[in-house]
Amino acid sequence: MQGIAHIAIDFTVQVLAGIVGVFVGVYFALVSERRRREQDALEREAEQMQGFDRAVDSVLGSVVKNTAEAKRILRVLASRKGTLLVHAELESSVWFATQAQFIALCPNVDQRVIVAQFFDEVRRLQAFSDFRSNILVRRITAPLQEDNGELVALVADVDRHLADLAEDVRMCGMMLINDHGKPVHKRLIGIRTAVPT
Repeated sequence: MQGIAHIAIDFTVQVLAGIVGVFVGVYFALVSERRRREQDALEREAEQMQGFDRAVDSVLGSVVKNTAEAKRILRVLASRKGTLLVHAELESSVWFATQAQFIALCPNVDQRVIVAQFFDEVRRLQAFSDFRSNILVRRITAPLQEDNGELVALVADVDRHLADLAEDVRMCGMMLINDHGKPVHKRLIGIRTAVPT
């Protein structure tokens, strides 16, 4: 009888050891899988943030270019040569290419809004610059009298509005770079940064 009890105890210990081993193995497998998923998620997030950083650099480079172009348009308009065509070389393709990634990954709502507003202003400035060019081309090519006061007044109004739009783009770009730009972007548009002492 003692032999059967001993066999039963050995059997029970082996079964319990097997059950405990299975549970411990499952627990460690679950912990290992969770850590692997967390690591994968961190790697994906790091890759996305690197992509976002590249997109931000591209977008801010475009902001610098468009801000400089708006400043050039203001100088041309200030020269008061009303018949001078203004060819606006504004750039928005970078924004259209990176917009979805930028909006999805940008953690700062204010930055998303101001960048979107800036490029909307750029689009408006480009459209109005094209409109002004069309008016001047019609003025040059149409047989008009030299003293056509209405057309002269229209061109003057269009120039004022174009100057206002260019100033809006310039100011918005300066604010955007000042608030969110890197030192290189600030230097490119003439914002002086304080040197730490």
